[in-house]
Amino acid sequence: MHCRREVILLTKINAEFPDEFTNSIKNAIIQVIDEASKSALSDQYPTYMTKSQAAQYLNIALNTLDQWIATTNIPYVKFGKIYRFNRNELDKFMTSTK
Repeated sequence: MHCRREVILLTKINAEFPDEFTNSIKNAIIQVIDEASKSALSDQYPTYMTKSQAAQYLNIALNTLDQWIATTNIPYVKFGKIYRFNRNELDKFMTSTK
């Protein structure tokens, strides 16, 4: 019962705030969620990834990653037959690709 009163009270208060204020709060919440999801991904994927890890990180097939290597400027470093992909550089690449 106590929680219901708080929800009703918050709903009434929310209606009284200006749109700019509520939009600022929404944007701040979205930013926190984005940062938390990025942090979760950084815990799951190393900074320097193999081709297989990079494909999984980008949610694409390994064949697609091979095509991107051949046809785009996807950032990677190659040591002999070994490819390494920097997670931060991949993020930049994906945000700049249209």
